[in-house]
Amino acid sequence: MRIWNEFKDAMPHQALPYSKRNWGSPLHSVCSYQAKMKPALAHHLVGAFSKENDVILDPFSGSGTIPFEASLMGRVGLGLDIALLGVALSNAKLMRPDAEKVKYLLDELAKWIKTVPPSQKTLDDAGTVQFNGKLSEYFHPETYMEVLSAREFFAKNKADTAEWHLVMSCMLHILHGNRPYALSRNSHPITPYAPTGEYIYKSVVEKLSTKVNKSLAVEIPSNFKPGRCYQADICEPWPEQITQVDAIITSPPFFDSTRFYMTNWMRYWFCGWARSDFDTESQNFVEVTQKKNLSIYLTIFDQFSKHLKDDGLVVLHLGFSKKCDMATELALLAEDKFSILDRYTESVDHCESHGIRDKGSVTGHQYLVLKKK
Repeated sequence: MRIWNEFKDAMPHQALPYSKRNWGSPLHSVCSYQAKMKPALAHHLVGAFSKENDVILDPFSGSGTIPFEASLMGRVGLGLDIALLGVALSNAKLMRPDAEKVKYLLDELAKWIKTVPPSQKTLDDAGTVQFNGKLSEYFHPETYMEVLSAREFFAKNKADTAEWHLVMSCMLHILHGNRPYALSRNSHPITPYAPTGEYIYKSVVEKLSTKVNKSLAVEIPSNFKPGRCYQADICEPWPEQITQVDAIITSPPFFDSTRFYMTNWMRYWFCGWARSDFDTESQNFVEVTQKKNLSIYLTIFDQFSKHLKDDGLVVLHLGFSKKCDMATELALLAEDKFSILDRYTESVDHCESHGIRDKGSVTGHQYLVLKKK
């Protein structure tokens, strides 16, 4: 706890060089992602609560920031996520792709787009997905057809490989944004707000290849330990590969956060969601179920206890709001299986907004540190 106490005194992630927006590996930006933890914060939390060769798990992996930082620091970084979006983004960082296999996948995609137009079902289904705007309004008509065809390609060729996860993640990144890399008309790189500007044709393969090659060029340190992220519901049985974990370091959905699946609706759609999934699949998300009753964390803490080593640690990065003191509420639910080592609240004044209009009512970040009994 000495390093942790030093962290609380110094808040190193808020000071240079860690406070720089681009601090850390460029692979952290393989795909933009709302509510992503700053890599510098993940770096210091991993450093404070683990040592080299430890197994670190983030069961709310999201874009993989915590397990990736763990792997970069010589730990074994593992992730768990309910959504393919999080699994793909995490594995794009945790797994090491073969450049030749990546090139082959891109070549196959190029052939597919040239020869396989999107099916009528894909066209019809895409027409029903419209939140900030109709899907077709985001792209030049030819680009739109290529995007639909690419979606079918990734679904048909889905594979739990480093290459598929990397190329898929890069594709998800370029779907929409406000810079030349984006396939869309001018929008937002994190949340696809209604597009503006001219309809300009952009080649999926060209833009994707540029992003993929940039990602492949990122240098990985010699002490990097490859990890994995698995797709599973945190409240259901976990994959058997996740066992004897030294520390769980994670940031569950904040109690009063925005609906994550809606702010990322276009990427969820590209990952396979139909219009109806936004109403049905989302009901399994902790961000939804916890608003009904925080007792869901009794199941989550039980899972934590089962997969941690004896005396293993849990570090929760939480959101504090007037509606819910998450650290206090979760500490009460955890006390049967865990000893409470610390609760700490940090101001969020230093956090970036990234132009997001609605960030919920969070006024502070909390840390709840637990030890398995």
